[in-house]
Parts: sequence; C-alpha cells; structure tokens
Amino acid sequence: MNRNAIAISLDLINRHYQEPNRNRYESRYFWEELYKLISASGFSGIEIPYEPVWQFGGRSGVPFNRYCVNTKYGNAANYRSLLSVSGINHVTGITFDPNMFMRNDNLNFYFGATGHFANEALAHAADLDADYFAISPSPYYGRIAQYHPDIENMKETFTARTIELLGGLASKASELGVTLVVRNEYWSLFGGERVLPLVDALPDNAKLDLDTASLFVAGGSAANFLETQIDRIGCVHLTDTNFVDTQQVWKTPNPEFPSDYATQVFRDPGTGSVDLV
Repeated sequence: MNRNAIAISLDLINRHYQEPNRNRYESRYFWEELYKLISASGFSGIEIPYEPVWQFGGRSGVPFNRYCVNTKYGNAANYRSLLSVSGINHVTGITFDPNMFMRNDNLNFYFGATGHFANEALAHAADLDADYFAISPSPYYGRIAQYHPDIENMKETFTARTIELLGGLASKASELGVTLVVRNEYWSLFGGERVLPLVDALPDNAKLDLDTASLFVAGGSAANFLETQIDRIGCVHLTDTNFVDTQQVWKTPNPEFPSDYATQVFRDPGTGSVDLV
C-alpha cells in the first residue's frame, strides 16, 4: 500500500457549524498544533479545503488560501517546511467549493467569481505540490433555486457554462502538473451519477472524485461506481452516512442539515451504512 496516497482531510473539522469554533480555528496556533496531532495519529498527508475569501485578510491563522500562506509564512515553500517539521510531508489535494458565489440572480457574477478564485486555488495546489484539485461542480441545488426558481429551465445554460469553466481549469491543471477531479456531492446539480455526463464533456485529463457517502445518499453504490469508473477516478473520499434521502432534502438550501433530522448527514467513517470494505 502506498501510504503517501492516503491523507486526512482538514475538512473533517466542520469549520462552519461545530467545534472548534470560529475563534479557535482562526488561530494559527490551533492548526500548527493540530498538524503534530495528525502526524502522531499516523497520517503524513493532509488535504486542505480552500477558503476563497477571508474577511480578516490573512492576519489570523487560517492557512486555507494562497494569500494567507504567503502572508504568514512568506511563501508556499516555507509553509511546506513547517508542515514537514510537524510530520506532514505531503499535501495530497486542495478542495474548492463555489457555493458562496451563488448569492444573487447574476450568473455572470457566479461564474466570474468562481473562475477567478478557482484559478487561484489551482495555483495554490501547484505551489503545495498537491496531486489533485477537487472542485464541486455547482452550488447546492437549493441555493441555486433560491435565486433562480426556474432552475429546471436553465439547466442547459448552467451546464454549458460549467463545462466551459471546468474545461479551462482542466487545461490549466494539466499545465501545472495537477489533476482536476470533479466532486459528486449529492446536493449538487450534478450529484451522484449525474456527474458522469458532465465529466464526459471535459478533457480526458479531468477525473472523478468519488465521495462514498454522497453517492450513497444519491442512491448509488460506491463499490459498483468504483468498479465501473475505475479508469476515470482521480481520488476517493471515504465518507460515511446513515442518511437516506426520502424527501428530496438534496434540493433544499441547507442539505447537510435536514430540518427533520437530529444531526448532520455525515458520520465518522465506519459508523454509518456505506460499504467501505
């Protein structure tokens, strides 16, 4: 087994809804201490979620975008040295979620902002010598519907512009030596196996990101998906859940926290119903 290919995602800490709270995860000391704990637990690689915009301008300790890393550590090489001293010798991937850019009914704003910051995040992935850049292909379906109630009528336009955006990122990723992988979150306009036609339309160097829990919630089997799509899978996120979506929660504005569900959708790996064996 190539242990360098296995990493723990810093997104395991739900940075937006639960402990550690905002004040703590904004603190540089928190992350620099956490790296050592991650190493002590047996992981030498991490995956980092990209924080596109940070209102404090990088003065605090959140190293989740290119600006913050350069502000606090001087450059990406210094940051990688800090990780190495802490026992982390590999950043496997950078993840990017464009959800925050769906904030009005102007599609030009959404695609413009997403393209700008995704390109920044992709360059950040190259700076950190990451293997892949994982991008969510759309905001929450429910979030799109808030600003575009005619979402079903605009699917063709939205899809065409998404293909154009991801195609450009795939080409740039190839130039930078990074693999673009497209996530299959169940709440996306391209959730579950609906992501397949989208990736079919992209350059061959664009790959799939198999998120096992998201596929489960969308009604798919991770094992079958892995078997049939093995040649197109760029990375796998081993996530778990017990959630069965019987009320089309995936179409709501906050699908990770269903209104009639006692807790969030995701569970610790091995404690849910997804066949991870």
